[in-house]
Amino acid sequence: MAKNKSKKSIVFVAVAVVAVVLCVIVLTGSAPRIRLSLVGGGKVSNGILTGVDADAHITSVPEGEIRYLINKRIVFEKSYSLGSVMLENPESCQYDIKFIIYKDDGEMIYTSPMIKPGQCLEKDKLSTVVKAGEYNCSYSAQAYQDGELKGEVTGVVTVIVS
Repeated sequence: MAKNKSKKSIVFVAVAVVAVVLCVIVLTGSAPRIRLSLVGGGKVSNGILTGVDADAHITSVPEGEIRYLINKRIVFEKSYSLGSVMLENPESCQYDIKFIIYKDDGEMIYTSPMIKPGQCLEKDKLSTVVKAGEYNCSYSAQAYQDGELKGEVTGVVTVIVS
């Protein structure tokens, strides 16, 4: 009898959790955002981006300036697949750089790992689930030295999720 009551309690709790999730979806018009793990995502590597015109690579960065390469049209086959972020921090840059991408509504959808001078990142995953579509986004390239934020440059990119 006690086992039967325990099973009923577990079923009741499970049904209650599902009901709460469904209420959130109905009331907000969307499913709760699920953060993705970058485990299995892109890998930062030493060197320059492949498939980029040789004259596009930055070879000289004046002291105190932040310069980098970023793909202006980033494509993801699915919101959870690797996309063509194509980030490069020139060897002559004195800063480590982290890139953060925001949709036009201000939602952060991507954060890169720290990219040191002379490193690049060709592909990576979004930091959150994004519905299929084409998004005009802004990005922030944050420059760090010895772990301290030294400056920031912003720009725009297009993110496409098929």
